[in-house]
Amino acid sequence: MDLVSYWLGRIRQVGTLVRTSCVTLILIAALTFHIMTVPMVQAAEIEDSSGTADLVTGAACFLLTPVYGAFKLAFAGAGIIIGGLTWVFTGGDDQAAQRVWDASMKGTYIITPEHLSGEKPIVFIGPTEESKP
Repeated sequence: MDLVSYWLGRIRQVGTLVRTSCVTLILIAALTFHIMTVPMVQAAEIEDSSGTADLVTGAACFLLTPVYGAFKLAFAGAGIIIGGLTWVFTGGDDQAAQRVWDASMKGTYIITPEHLSGEKPIVFIGPTEESKP
């Protein structure tokens, strides 16, 4: 009986940890979404020449770049590994591996004011040889 109650207690602890982790991930995702959208909306609403728009846009870039950059770096890192595995499993096919590396490692790493104003696109998945004109 003592062993059963021990394991039931351990199962409850794991369940609490899983629930806490899920809630934490949901909160992080909601906060990231909020950080990414609110400054862009505010920057779009501010259209004075006093420099306030530049300040808001700069702050938005400052806040967005670490979040976006972390995801982009993780994606690029996974692309390096998958591209290497592609090269190995295709018998050394450089073109196949290069397509994976181009798609994962090329693109935008730093958010600039031009990205937020829509002058330049944010490219998460980099262009490959087939997608170039």
